[in-house]
Amino acid sequence: MHDRDEIKFRLGKLFLILFAIPAFFFGMAYAVWQLWNWLLPDIFGFKQINYWQALGLFVLSHLLFKGGQWFGPGHHHGGRRHWKRRMKEKMRERLQAKLDQIDRELKE
Repeated sequence: MHDRDEIKFRLGKLFLILFAIPAFFFGMAYAVWQLWNWLLPDIFGFKQINYWQALGLFVLSHLLFKGGQWFGPGHHHGGRRHWKRRMKEKMRERLQAKLDQIDRELKE
C-alpha cells in the first residue's frame, strides 16, 4: 500500500511540475498583458504591449520585487527573518532612546 501512495505522490508532483506551474506562470503573464492593455493606455497614454513583453515584464517585476524567489520563501527565508529581527531590535532601541529623551526633557 505504501508503494502505491508513493507512486501517486510522485505522479502528482510530476503533474504539478510539468503542467500546473507553467500554466500558472503563463496565466499570470496573460493577466499582466490584459491588464496593461486595458488600463495603462487610457490612464497614462502608454503604448499597448504584446504577450511576450508582458511575460518579460512579469519576470522583471518578480526579480525586482520578490528577489527571484518564485515559490515560497526559498532557502533565504532564515536570513530574511534574521534581517527583520535585527531591524526590529534596532527600531526598539531607537524608540526607547527617544522615549528616554522625552522623559528627561519633561522632568527638566
